[in-house]
Amino acid sequence: MTRPKITLSSNTLLSKGGGRNIHAHPDNPGVIIKLHKPLNDKPLQGLRTLLRPKRRRFGALLNSFVEIDAFAEIVARTGDVPKFASQFLGFIATNQGPGAMYEAIRGADGALAPTLKKHARNNPVEPGIETAIDQLWDEITDFRAVVSDPALRNVVVTGDATGGYRLTLVDGLGERTVIPILSWSKRAHAAQCKIARNTMKREYRAQAQRP
Repeated sequence: MTRPKITLSSNTLLSKGGGRNIHAHPDNPGVIIKLHKPLNDKPLQGLRTLLRPKRRRFGALLNSFVEIDAFAEIVARTGDVPKFASQFLGFIATNQGPGAMYEAIRGADGALAPTLKKHARNNPVEPGIETAIDQLWDEITDFRAVVSDPALRNVVVTGDATGGYRLTLVDGLGERTVIPILSWSKRAHAAQCKIARNTMKREYRAQAQRP
C-alpha cells in the first residue's frame, strides 16, 4: 500500500524543542506530529550507548519510544488507559522524515491548549490551577507512572476557573536512566512524585502574573 507523504512547513510548525520539533497535522486537527532530531553525543558516548541498547535500536526515535513504551506498560499493568497523558497515534511519512503522531489536546474554543508555563504568564495565581496540579500528580502517583521531565512547558491546560481546570502531560513520560530505580521502587517513585508536585507548584507561582 502506498502512503503519500504529507507536507510540513513553517506554517505547520508549532514549537521547537531540544529533541523534537512539533507540527500541526495539516489535515487532522486532532493530531500533532513530532519530528525527531538526531540524538546529541555526550562524553563517553560509546560506553553510554553500550549500556543503553535501546539507544542503538531506536536512535533519533528514542524519546518517542520511551513515551510509547511507558504508556503501553501502564495500560498492560493496570488494565486502564490513563487520562493524564496524551496518546501516541502512530507514525507518518512527511517531507521532513518520519514523524510520531500524538493526540492534540484542544480547549473548548478549538485552539491548542496552552502550556502551563504560558497560562501562568498570562494569568495571576489561581487556586484552581494548584488543585489541577494536585489532581495530575495524584493520577501519576496512582498509576505508578514515571515522568522524567515534569516541566511547566510539558503540561497543557484545559478547562477554566468556573468548571475546573485539567492538566495533561504532553511530553516527558517514561524513565530515561540506565538503572530504572523509580520503576523498581514504589517508595522512590512516591518520593519523586512528591518533590515534582511541590516543584511544579513553586514554578507555577513564580511564573504567574502578580495581581
